[in-house]
Amino acid sequence: MSLLAIESKIQINFRSPDGFCCICNGVLHVLKTQKTTIISLKYGVFYAVETLLFCLEHKYEGNSIIKYDSPELNQIVPPYANFAYDVSIHIGFSRFLHHKQKSEIQHELKIEYGIQISDGEITHLSDNFLIYCKCVQMMASYKIKKVQDERGGYILHIDATVEEESDMVFVGMNSVNGWILYTRKIESESHEEIIPALNEINRMYGEPLAIKRDMGKGMALAVSKVFPNTPDKICHYHFVRDIGKDILSERYDFIRNFLINNKIKTSLKGLFYELITEIKEGNYDINLTLDSIVNCKLSDLKNNKPVYVYAIITWILNYAKEGEGLGFPFDLPYVSLYERCLKALIIIDRLILLLAELKTVYKPFIQLKKILLLVNNQEIKLTHEKMEYGRRLFSQLREILRIEVESVPLSTVLETNGDEEVFKMKNALEDFKKELSKEFLNDKSKIRDKKIVIDHLEKYKDKLFLTNFRIDPKDPSKDIIMERTNNLEERNFRRIKRNQRRIHGNRDVGHDLNFYGSYLPIVWNLADDEYIKTVYGSMENIPVMFSQVPYEMFKLEQERFYAERRGRIIKFKRDDSEIFKIIGEGLKNLESQSNGLLTP
Repeated sequence: MSLLAIESKIQINFRSPDGFCCICNGVLHVLKTQKTTIISLKYGVFYAVETLLFCLEHKYEGNSIIKYDSPELNQIVPPYANFAYDVSIHIGFSRFLHHKQKSEIQHELKIEYGIQISDGEITHLSDNFLIYCKCVQMMASYKIKKVQDERGGYILHIDATVEEESDMVFVGMNSVNGWILYTRKIESESHEEIIPALNEINRMYGEPLAIKRDMGKGMALAVSKVFPNTPDKICHYHFVRDIGKDILSERYDFIRNFLINNKIKTSLKGLFYELITEIKEGNYDINLTLDSIVNCKLSDLKNNKPVYVYAIITWILNYAKEGEGLGFPFDLPYVSLYERCLKALIIIDRLILLLAELKTVYKPFIQLKKILLLVNNQEIKLTHEKMEYGRRLFSQLREILRIEVESVPLSTVLETNGDEEVFKMKNALEDFKKELSKEFLNDKSKIRDKKIVIDHLEKYKDKLFLTNFRIDPKDPSKDIIMERTNNLEERNFRRIKRNQRRIHGNRDVGHDLNFYGSYLPIVWNLADDEYIKTVYGSMENIPVMFSQVPYEMFKLEQERFYAERRGRIIKFKRDDSEIFKIIGEGLKNLESQSNGLLTP
């Protein structure tokens, strides 16, 4: 920085407006004057010259000097800091709500505000932003409770998210307004880990009207311990998924493992890339050729055969597109691969015969048939047929509970429009169970699949439905509706993962859960205007609310923040079996060099 720039800085004086001791009302004296460079979006770069005062009679509290500082400066900048609250807030919003990368934030601050800031300082200030957000929410929990009580209560949705090699984050959310109420890192979804979190929610916000959760045993036991009298309901999406997994997993795994072990997809891809080379060397326009296939002459088959087989393999390898994007058991990608292979085999047989009429043999057709014949396995065929009834039951269940493709469970909130719809769905499910029970007695075939569905419906019959909460008997529009799934929380988790990938340009979301942990979900609340109004008063008042966090509270929370943090786990490139084999071989090598005195 040039001398001219230093001289051009504005100097602003700050001191306590109250010149008297708060204990004895005696006149305060000057302790010292300190000069600090402050960097602010609102006020620019300036020198803060602060005069600190003290009382001669009451100078110490323990070993600390009782200092009277400037409340005005305290609302601009945190203690012992150079960057003002508004810089940290700008970085926090840019990073966690607008999902900007550090380089983008640096460029923005330089161009718009003339502020140059290092990569490390952005990390530090964004960390502080998360810590202040959590501290302010804890301090404002009584305000949040008041809003919830005035609305008639809240419905608590609880869930946890985890990525590979990451810590697990528990989140408690009020589904009525979508506010995140409480978060914490947990080791597992055991009741021992969940109970302390629920106790904190109960302490700060009181007992909820109802609870929505997944089907984990730990969650269930924890809820029964902390909220024994609260209606406790399970997520419909998890319920349907659990039944689907129990019905389909064993047979689906058999088909999947068969296709993987026989390298069906690998072989198809190998042939696929060989055809790409042939098509490029032959200067084919695959789209024009494909369009012409519909009306081509038999003699033309000799010329367009590379595109024909390439189109068939392309279609087979697009098997995953049959899914709905919901994962197993809603999607059965390897079943789709199996079914497409069988359909393609019929077509290949016919094409080979047609080429034979033209006294032509085309090697890729023969290669493809050889791959597809592996799939035409009697054991796999029987397994696939046995799956059909279970798939039909699963589809019926989805239809009754309206877990349909039009309402993708991980992106859409599923509600009931009123109590009548709840009763209708409940009765439809009861009728479905009765029909299955009747079939169970009269028809002993497919007994396994029927029993799985009947057992689930019986076990969870009291955990699925709850009528709406009538807050005002004269005004149904004020009813509190319980969502049928945990989709709102699932959607938040997916959003945080998607946004962190945008920030880092990679898919290592586990790193961010380790790095920011339970502090990140709280920031979601800042996207809600009503939350801002309740907790902060206004957007402009956020620095003031940050400044009201006691320094001791901030430091304690900062210690927790960094205690939770851990970086990326170092991974071996080899899989577990290879690692163990190498360890064993290494041990043998070491023992071969030993004198044998201490080795068995």
